Amino acid sequence: MENIRSLPRFKRIALSFGPAWIISAVAAGPGTTLSVAKAGGTFGYDFLWVIVLSVVLAFVCQYMAAKTALIGGQGIVGIVREKWGKEFATFVALDALIVIWLCNVVLLKVLVAVTGFVTGIESPLWGILFVALFYGLVAHGGYAIIETFCKLIVSLLVICFVATLFIAKPDLGAALTGLIPDLSHFGKAEVLMMTAIMGGSIHVTILSMQTYTVHERGWTTKDLPLALADTAVSLLGAFGLYCTAIYLTGASVLHPAGIQVANLFEMAEAIKPLLGDYAYGFFCLGIWCAVFSTIMPTFIAAAYVVGDQMNRKMVPEDKMYRLIILIGCLIALPGAFLPGKPINLLMIMLALAFVGTPLFVGIFMKLLNDRSFAQENKNGILLNIGGATALGVTVFLGIKWVWQLV
Repeated sequence: MENIRSLPRFKRIALSFGPAWIISAVAAGPGTTLSVAKAGGTFGYDFLWVIVLSVVLAFVCQYMAAKTALIGGQGIVGIVREKWGKEFATFVALDALIVIWLCNVVLLKVLVAVTGFVTGIESPLWGILFVALFYGLVAHGGYAIIETFCKLIVSLLVICFVATLFIAKPDLGAALTGLIPDLSHFGKAEVLMMTAIMGGSIHVTILSMQTYTVHERGWTTKDLPLALADTAVSLLGAFGLYCTAIYLTGASVLHPAGIQVANLFEMAEAIKPLLGDYAYGFFCLGIWCAVFSTIMPTFIAAAYVVGDQMNRKMVPEDKMYRLIILIGCLIALPGAFLPGKPINLLMIMLALAFVGTPLFVGIFMKLLNDRSFAQENKNGILLNIGGATALGVTVFLGIKWVWQLV
């Protein structure tokens, strides 16, 4: 780390980037991909303001997560334990674990569905094979090459969406109008869609992960400017481009054709102007890789949370680490046998995961405005405005969605 700090500023930043890029890669998973495309296909350009808002709030929340972790010197559970006691820390840990493992259940369902479609062999038994593979790769630290390959394929898929925009030629006037919030028609469908989109970019899994990944990088409070730059470029830049390109493609290609993405594979129609009949196969490969590269880091996130609760560092050589990975794999396994359409389960999963988000955002806001904790690194006005907006949006949508569900 010291050698990196001795380099010129630009090179130091470029070489040091990392934690938020891992988070943005997890956030840019199948749930976000499908919910954003479905929003474009269903509402046209009218929901563009939701996409922009979700990206901005994702940046704010992830930076607050990194800032909290760097100031506190440990992960979120450990910080809460020191500040408010063991009982509350246990509650926070359980909240994170429930959301993480819920996501894994649904992600395995999606992976099995896509595999069945591609191979022509539709069987829940694929889940047993994948769970065994996940355990072998994650528990023994050997998944890096496969994850790199998966992210390469997903990146190519995003490039296809961006390239399709040049063919589809979105209506810029309608897109600009879509940046203006319209709450006159805000029924159950709109609330679920907005909650799912927000749930893909701001949820407990990635917020908790961020508090651990910055420490894996070896950062301290001296690296707060670096954490800010890392989060801005990855979330506002890469993740923002990802979401906007997919949404505008859905709005300009799927919506005029009346395609509202009722299943996983209708979304392939969005890149058909570019790839023709190859769109379906390439899209399936991209979604498969997106699930594969998203689900594995979440198993690790669960191990980090448990280790933090036990005040014990988790590494692949640790038997406890491997046990937690095994437990996560076994919890995910029933997902392969779940009934229902994968896309509907993804939307509900994102919405449910989002319900626990206000707790974490509230914790970050409380700590970062507490001088005894943050000292000279207290939140400024802009970050507080962003944090208050994130807290207000998450609370409002969470309550409204649960109320409408009941």
